[in-house]
Amino acid sequence: MRIKKTMKRIGKCFIALKQESEGIIGQSVLIVDNGYSWLGQLSSVIERIKNYFPKAEISVLTFPERKSNLQKDFPALNYILPSQRLRSKRYQIALEMLKMQKKRYCFITLFSLDITPLIAALIFLKSKVVLYNQWGQWWSLRLRNVNEIFKVTYVEKKTRFSFKNILKRIGLFFILLQREDEETLRHSILVVDDGYALFEHAGFAIPKIRGLLPYAKISVLALEHREELFKQNFPELEIIQPGKCIIKRYRITRHMLRLRKDRYDYIILLSLDITPIIASMLFMKGKVLLYNQWYQWWSLKLKSMKGYLMVIPLFIFNIIIFAYLLISVFWIFLKRSFNVFRFNLLRKRV
Repeated sequence: MRIKKTMKRIGKCFIALKQESEGIIGQSVLIVDNGYSWLGQLSSVIERIKNYFPKAEISVLTFPERKSNLQKDFPALNYILPSQRLRSKRYQIALEMLKMQKKRYCFITLFSLDITPLIAALIFLKSKVVLYNQWGQWWSLRLRNVNEIFKVTYVEKKTRFSFKNILKRIGLFFILLQREDEETLRHSILVVDDGYALFEHAGFAIPKIRGLLPYAKISVLALEHREELFKQNFPELEIIQPGKCIIKRYRITRHMLRLRKDRYDYIILLSLDITPIIASMLFMKGKVLLYNQWYQWWSLKLKSMKGYLMVIPLFIFNIIIFAYLLISVFWIFLKRSFNVFRFNLLRKRV
C-alpha cells in the first residue's frame, strides 16, 4: 500500500488533470473553405461530418458571400470570416488560421493543397488534418517522419511550371498524404478496464462513447472475469485479454505496452490506477481521458516545463514569507522578554 501511495504522489507531480466537457470526445471540427470549391461539395462534407460526429462543435472558416448561402442549410454552425486586408483569399485564410492557435480543434478539413493554409494547419494548429478533394476522396495529411522522407503515397498530376507549383512540390516533400476515404473519420478507441470500477460504470461508458462517436472502433482491454460480461452486453466490441504476468495486478499495464504500436486516437481509463496512467501517458500516442464514477470527463496530460519553472519563484516567495514571519515572531518574543526583564528589575528596586 505504501508503494502504491508513493507512486500516486510521484504521479501527481508530473501529470495534470483537467475536467472537460463531452466536447473533448464529441469533437470540435474546423472546416476550411478555400473559396472556389463547389458549394455542394462543402455541404456534402458538413453532412458527412455531422453524421460521423453528431455531437460535434462545427466551425466553418469561409467568406462573406458564401456564408449567406451556407447559413440557409446549416444555421446552427459557427461561421468564422477572415480579415479582408490581404488580396489573395488563400492568404486571408492562412492568416485567420494563425489567429486560431489557442483554439484546439480535434479535426481540420481542407479542400485543396494550397500551401499556405496547409502549413498553418500542420505546423501551427495541432490537430488531425484531412483533405477532401474534388473527386470525393478523403486523404489524411501529416508531417513526415525522418524514415518517411522519400516514401511516395500521392502522385500529383503534372501542372504548368510556375513559382506557386514549385512551392507546392517543396511543401509536399515534407508532407505525407495517405488515402483513407471515410476511414479517416472513424476513431480508434481503447477502453482500459482494470477491474477497480464497477462493471455498471464500464457498461455505461460504452453507450456514452457510442452516442458521441457512433462509427468509432472500440476495443476493451479487460481481465477474464470481465470479458464474459462485455461479450454478453456488447458482442460487437473487440475484447482484448491481457497476457500472463508474474505480478497479476500489472497484467493490464504490461499488455498496454504491447499495444503501443497501435494508433489509438483515445485511451479511456475508468479509474486512476497509476500504472495504466503511466503506460498510456509515456508509451501510447493517443489522447488519455478519464471517465470517472461520477460520469465526468477528465483529460490527463504531462505537465509542461513552464509549470515546473513556476514552482521555483513560488518556492523562493514562500521562503521569503517564512523568513519574514520567523523574524517577526522572534522580534515579538525578544521584545516581550525584554519588557518582562525590565518589569522584574524595576520591581526589585522598589
